[in-house]
Amino acid sequence: MMDKVSPRIKQIDLHLKDRVFYVEYFIRPGNKDTILFVHGLGGAKENFWESCKSSALADYTLICFDNPGSGNSTYYDDLSLNVDDLATITAQFVDKLNLRDFILVGTSMGGLITMLYLRLGGEQKVKAYINIEGNFMPEDCMFSSKVVVHDYDNFSKNIFPAVVREMKKRKNAGYHIIANNLEINTHIRSYYDYSFQTVQYSASGELLTQYLAMRIPRLFIYGDENTSLSYIPVLVEKGMKTEMISGSNHFIFYDNPKELYEKIATFAEGL
Repeated sequence: MMDKVSPRIKQIDLHLKDRVFYVEYFIRPGNKDTILFVHGLGGAKENFWESCKSSALADYTLICFDNPGSGNSTYYDDLSLNVDDLATITAQFVDKLNLRDFILVGTSMGGLITMLYLRLGGEQKVKAYINIEGNFMPEDCMFSSKVVVHDYDNFSKNIFPAVVREMKKRKNAGYHIIANNLEINTHIRSYYDYSFQTVQYSASGELLTQYLAMRIPRLFIYGDENTSLSYIPVLVEKGMKTEMISGSNHFIFYDNPKELYEKIATFAEGL
């Protein structure tokens, strides 16, 4: 096992729609496979910072970037992006870092982003794929579905603060940390803009069909408080590998990071 190495914070510039987006990311070098994490709606690269402290992942190269409008990455008030754009940003990021034969991990809306990235040719560059409660069906839109029925003015002034308050009432650590992230680390306009396609894609059912048809090794991870997700029996029936994380709701990377990263490491070691 390698000695523990601290992750480094870096920034790259990516170009989309005639604008420059400065994207911040962390990278923790290792001598095994590279694992690229993609965060969800209202998240940031820090969601996966604990992966760098996991002894199970000590030998892996670990990377996570802030999507535009999250953390320390750019967002423009006069240019609305959608989830398709985030898939393009992901593709540019992968190419700029020259990542190949890596393990791709997406959580929540990051699951949707990564699924769309795989459609863009990413499946040829990815060694394996891990989906952590990513958006497959309408039931996965617990937050974004509350956004799309409102105009931006009402959302920003009333609905967004209400979402934060609701999260802070939950018992899980993950909800509290994400709520704080929404208040201090999220561009509200980006949260609003990304919600629409998140709902649209989840309503179509095509994401689950795509996941079942993929040809690369894959793993679906869910929290033990979400065993009622309707498609888990479908995944099991189709022979898909699944893992349940104890003591967890939706934000598993905060509720039980130790077990999460141990499961990811076990999957990676078996490739």
